[in-house]
Amino acid sequence: MSLKEVLVIGSLHYDIFLESQQLPRIGETISGQKWYPKLGGKGGNQAVAASLYPVPTKILSAIGKDDFANYILKNLQETNVDTSYIQQLDNHNSGMSVAISNNEGDYGAIIVSGSNLHIDQDALLNNDLWKNIGILMIQNEVDEQINFLAAKKAKEKGIKVFYNAAPAKKIHTDLYQYVDIFLVNIIEAEDITGMKITKLEEILKSSQSLSNSFSNVIISAGEQGVVLCEKNKQPIHFEGIKVKVKSTHGAGDTFAGTFCAAWISGNNVNESIIIANKKAAEFISN
Repeated sequence: MSLKEVLVIGSLHYDIFLESQQLPRIGETISGQKWYPKLGGKGGNQAVAASLYPVPTKILSAIGKDDFANYILKNLQETNVDTSYIQQLDNHNSGMSVAISNNEGDYGAIIVSGSNLHIDQDALLNNDLWKNIGILMIQNEVDEQINFLAAKKAKEKGIKVFYNAAPAKKIHTDLYQYVDIFLVNIIEAEDITGMKITKLEEILKSSQSLSNSFSNVIISAGEQGVVLCEKNKQPIHFEGIKVKVKSTHGAGDTFAGTFCAAWISGNNVNESIIIANKKAAEFISN
């Protein structure tokens, strides 16, 4: 029997990553230490993480026909991710982002989605796309309509749906019924619930609030660990893993991709969180 596969429908970005002693204040210009390009986008990052578990992983996304697209394709083709379903569009530039990380490893980023907002929905009708898929991963860096249609199609096929609601935005209530696992970080949980979150007790309360809409809620909270809350149950806290942080950029995507790969490989939700939490800790310290 062949392994179940991960399908990621999400963004691909050309990332420009800047390292600086500090993040600039509004109106401030500071000197950075170095910069370099990276393969990015939540879709790309999560697909790579899932493929490294390892499980077979496909990505459906869109890029332009520009130099950024060449970089994205070249780097993604050097991984084990199936790139057969990446669309190259004539009329839209590839997505890109700029991220700045300080000496403590904290970061801020700006994305320009470009072609990621124009993925052809007809691709969802291709039966080969869904062949042997065990879980669908979606995020908020693509058009919300393709997320909805993909999640609906996945549930019709008996495929689990994992929704990483990042970056935070208003979530269409029609999507709720199709989501099996809902993942956010503290900032996203604050934006979605309107609750201020600083302490563990507030993370637990926020997870319970979100579980009124989703059957399983995960909140990743950095050094405070991870919280899982199933609908109508008390939340469970998983301790954070102490490491020397180089950069937290991409940690959430590493967690998400690893979690989904571990889950469809036969681990239960709790075991998958432990595995993903460890992998994310390793990622931010390398």
